[in-house]
Amino acid sequence: MGLSGKRSRKTQNNDVYWDDYSDMENEQEFDAEDYDDDEVEDEDDEEGTYDEEDGTAEEDKGNDDEMEQLEKEYSELHKQQDNLKNLKRHKDEDLLKGQAVKNQKALWYKILELRFLLQKPYSSSNRLPQEPVRSSLYGSDEGVSAAYSALITSSKETLDSILELQEALLAQNPSIAQGSDVSERPPKHLDTSKNLDDNFDEEWSQISQMHKRGAPFRDRSINKWQRMTQVTTGAAAFKGKLQAFNQDISSQVATYMRDPSRMIKQMRLRRSAVNIFGNILEANDNSNEEKTHIDGDPELLDDSEFYQHLLREFFETVDPTSSKKALDTLRKMQPKKRKIVDRRASKSRKIRYNVHENIVNFMAPESMNLPLMVPKLFGDLFGLKSQRSSAGTA
Repeated sequence: MGLSGKRSRKTQNNDVYWDDYSDMENEQEFDAEDYDDDEVEDEDDEEGTYDEEDGTAEEDKGNDDEMEQLEKEYSELHKQQDNLKNLKRHKDEDLLKGQAVKNQKALWYKILELRFLLQKPYSSSNRLPQEPVRSSLYGSDEGVSAAYSALITSSKETLDSILELQEALLAQNPSIAQGSDVSERPPKHLDTSKNLDDNFDEEWSQISQMHKRGAPFRDRSINKWQRMTQVTTGAAAFKGKLQAFNQDISSQVATYMRDPSRMIKQMRLRRSAVNIFGNILEANDNSNEEKTHIDGDPELLDDSEFYQHLLREFFETVDPTSSKKALDTLRKMQPKKRKIVDRRASKSRKIRYNVHENIVNFMAPESMNLPLMVPKLFGDLFGLKSQRSSAGTA
């Protein structure tokens, strides 16, 4: 009993010892596993933090790219809006310019129409009686005097209307300096009971004043458009070769108007070319009149050349094909001017000759000694020898 009891105690103690040892090993294993798990968790945490940092960096980079893209789109949109504003502004400016050009053309056509309507009364006025026939007719019959007064009154009213229109156009242009006040201007309808010379002086002073007011603006505008035309057509490249043509138009007109006698002589008509009312001339009187007014009568003026130029321009703008026919018809209707001919040179009493211009690029022929082989060479080239041989055999 004693031995078995001791053995049983030892076995129990050994079991307890092994149980404790196994428990310790299990605890160590558990601790090791826990340590491994902690390390894995720490590594996972570190990897997670790294991944989070990488994700935030990529996210920040993506946000920067998106911001740059948005800024670029915004700048492009802003540019498009600016372009649209510029196009709209240019469109509005073009509309205003087009409307202004349309109004100018309409006004120009109306002025041309007025000028065409005044041409017939103007040309017919050359047939009015002159002194002393006018005074005798004016005092002999009351009907003639009344008609003459009505003619003067209507002419003055027409002139006043034209001057008022010109004054209104000058007042609407801010580039033209304004003249005197309305109170200082001559009245609208002049009294016919006053002296005619005083009335004419007032009207001519008003016309001269308006001309001086509009002349600077006219010269600036014409010179500006001339320069623009030269730049667009390339005519400015020839500047220096033709100094007379490369001057401003205003300078050319001013140079021409320094001596207007030539133009005035061209506008004057002779009494023989106009059938003046109440003027009956004999042959001797006609010859004396031609000697006295060799350059034309200063009371008879004709601006048919300027009228034809305006008419041609009007027809070309309306219908270019009908301008030539209309001008030909107009030339036939106009009175022909007598050609100045030297009557003493008839029947070969004076030698008639025309001076020819100098011959350009002309050279007198020079004799040359050709080599002997030249005829043979050309005969072989063009088959002359073979043709001769064939003709001889035939």
